[in-house]
Amino acid sequence: MKYTKNKEFIGNMFDEISPTYDKLNHLLSGYQDNRWRRGAVKYLASISGRYDNILDLASGSGDLGMEFLELNPKRIFSGDLSLEMLKIDKEKLPNDINQPVKTEAEHLPFKTGYFDLCGIGFGVRNFEHLAECIMEISRVLKPGGKFVTIEMFKPLKANIANRSFRLYFEKVLPKIGNRMAKSEYAYSYLFESVDNFINIAEYSAILQKCGFKILKTKNNFLGIVNSVFAEKL
Repeated sequence: MKYTKNKEFIGNMFDEISPTYDKLNHLLSGYQDNRWRRGAVKYLASISGRYDNILDLASGSGDLGMEFLELNPKRIFSGDLSLEMLKIDKEKLPNDINQPVKTEAEHLPFKTGYFDLCGIGFGVRNFEHLAECIMEISRVLKPGGKFVTIEMFKPLKANIANRSFRLYFEKVLPKIGNRMAKSEYAYSYLFESVDNFINIAEYSAILQKCGFKILKTKNNFLGIVNSVFAEKL
């Protein structure tokens, strides 16, 4: 497949794999992905008392939004390109709190300074114009608003462990994922999206250029899966 971050391609791909998305995510992460989300929310709870309005961007099927309920928000907006993913998200979260919205990250349909928190779980590497998307996230956050990213980055340093994982990630995982998802390309794209992405230091530098202060970074797995916590200045 030819690697692309075209928004129409991304939306269609996630529509296609939506029926098996949750099951495969949990299986292929060794059932660690929800633990990473819970850890992020636990830290967020420790640094602020209130998150009334939360944006779960690139929300997918709503697993991060489910964890955000622990923060007792008044409102969660789940934003994603995939309508099929948003349908699953809508089934998971309570209707009186959650509002699914089909949107792209570059042009968010929200007023300036509305949100106390924005979170993205495994989505920023799919953004076609990353800096522009981060600037738009900054726009809709209040001053002092928090931004958490959980993502797969290129490791800062190569070692035997992450080299071995890369071999598995490139050669084995796509075959398993594509077969189970009944897709010709989705889990091949997963490898390409990480292999063509930046490292956590480069990502943190982009956040800082876009008006954020880095509060904390956490290595969740082999220097590849990391959580980045930031605050809008």
